[in-house]
Amino acid sequence: MPKITKMTASKRKKGRFHIYVNRGASDEYAVTISEDIFVKKHLKKGMELTEDDIVALRQEDTLDKAFQKALNYLSYRMRSEKEVYNYLLDQEASPEEADQMMDRLRDLNLLDDGAFAASFVRTKKNTQKKGPFIIEQELYQKGISQQNIDKAMLEYPEEEQLDNAIKAVEKKQKSYRSDSVKQRRQKLVQFLVQRGFSQSMSQTAVNECELENDIDVEWDAVKKHGEKALKKYANYDGWEREQRMKQFLYAKGFSIELIEAWLKENTE
Repeated sequence: MPKITKMTASKRKKGRFHIYVNRGASDEYAVTISEDIFVKKHLKKGMELTEDDIVALRQEDTLDKAFQKALNYLSYRMRSEKEVYNYLLDQEASPEEADQMMDRLRDLNLLDDGAFAASFVRTKKNTQKKGPFIIEQELYQKGISQQNIDKAMLEYPEEEQLDNAIKAVEKKQKSYRSDSVKQRRQKLVQFLVQRGFSQSMSQTAVNECELENDIDVEWDAVKKHGEKALKKYANYDGWEREQRMKQFLYAKGFSIELIEAWLKENTE
């Protein structure tokens, strides 16, 4: 039976030990293990190891390395249980081995989906100003239960949702300066819905926001779209051309009064 003949500390990686055994002729390298396994197994020179023992040490060290990587993975920020479990599988741990390591992490109080979800909501609402529906969807994708999601979303009351929605509108409205006020409002509501706010919350935010609505902005917008209408219906004449341009501009959200004013100026 092989006996341990030499144990040396790794020069390249701290906390690692190389184990050598004698199988009858000379010393042979057997396995490299972590300091934790070295201490736990009470390894010492002269101890006999079966080939199965050596294989078991190698497997345990592989799992220990995966566990240490999981600890490092958790050191950067909080993670959901699903994220950590999938990470362990990516480190080539079997489902059974991953389950064992998940239990160890729970025993160390390093996994808490409730606390993770609450922290996630606070981060998303404060830094990215996302709406609640998007945040809930992202939590669900991370494996958080509906119960924990509902509890975590209490961190994002409606007054904060409205405040974030209004700030988003004030920042985004500049992108729609060439649109009519009506169309600008429609686009801003759709923008907020896509960011995860409810339809009613989006409408309220747009209504409460001080949109740029002076006559010069609106006139510049109708002129821009009016030029497109002139090109679009250049092959039409007289009354038919005028009616088509009116319909085109009205569909863009401009008032009849503004359209008539623009047509009068261009007709003259």
